[in-house]
Amino acid sequence: MRNNLISLCVAVSLAACGPAVVDELSEKKNGRCLSLSEPEGSSGLTTGMPSRVSWLFKVDTCGGEPVAGLTGAQFEIYEDGKKVSAFESQQRVAPKGERFRLYSVVLLDLSGSMLRSGDFPALQTAAARYLDTALADGGDGHRVALMTFDGRAQPQVLVPYTSNRATLQAGLDSLSVTECRASADCSAFPERKTCAGWRCVDDSTNLNGAVVGAVGALQSELDNSEVAWRDGALVIFTDGTDQAARISAADAKRAVTSSKAHVFTVGLGGEVDEAALKAFGKDGYWPVTKAEQLSSAFTEIAARVSGLANRFYVLEYCSPKRNGTHALEVKVVVETERDGKLTGTLSSQFDATGFESGCEL
Repeated sequence: MRNNLISLCVAVSLAACGPAVVDELSEKKNGRCLSLSEPEGSSGLTTGMPSRVSWLFKVDTCGGEPVAGLTGAQFEIYEDGKKVSAFESQQRVAPKGERFRLYSVVLLDLSGSMLRSGDFPALQTAAARYLDTALADGGDGHRVALMTFDGRAQPQVLVPYTSNRATLQAGLDSLSVTECRASADCSAFPERKTCAGWRCVDDSTNLNGAVVGAVGALQSELDNSEVAWRDGALVIFTDGTDQAARISAADAKRAVTSSKAHVFTVGLGGEVDEAALKAFGKDGYWPVTKAEQLSSAFTEIAARVSGLANRFYVLEYCSPKRNGTHALEVKVVVETERDGKLTGTLSSQFDATGFESGCEL
């Protein structure tokens, strides 16, 4: 009886709200709308004299997909419910500049199995494709770090965070340098005593430990960044499973789920632990059967990662207000082939005390 009453109450509530509310709920459930939000922790809205208003926010679909590439013409600004002229207000989408930065880590499996397989050149090329796509916009808005792992306790930093494409490529190229021809040549490397192909390694796979270490390093970078708003992404590649047993898969998964960073995984071949990689890859898992397919997977992930940065916008305009506190609303309208027109809004308020003429953007 109680369940019937609850169902009846829900039905009555929806009926009272009318078809428009039901349609809106359905649209949100199916992701056919836009979600605008400010970065976590503080407001992205700032003002400056003589009458400049600047607002940093991100745009996603209601299904959680980033929406990149919007232009100023797709935004509408309302003050106190009245639309502000885009022409008179000099409305524009401004560069994110120093207000937002994306940090991403590419974590590569360089265990003995990977180096002996003959697939390393394809992995090297795939990582380069990631860099090409992820850093295509230039500037310092996206910094990438390269890390590797084998059986050692911690992942190794190959290249620290940088937006310099040439520096990152030099790091990738350095992995081709011959270190050994036999294990006897590895005596100078206390933790890497086995010669796998041409490099000295700890001939095991500490996948779980590498995941925990990379997540921790990325989170530390995010926590200590000098920019006000930032986001992070981790791309994990492996051709096998955890063999070192230094850290459990449950602990590695816990590190991933507790981090706010986005995590993507790529598994090559039939010896990977798909359940673990799906658990680690909370933002997507790419299974790859042949090494030649790695470039496609890394390029797709790079496009997704770039979308995380490019969904952030700084909308600026010159307000016509000259005093007082006012309601502010931004509306976004996007036409798509698949879902038709998508809309979303974001509301706040600003203080126009002291505003005057002469604003130029």
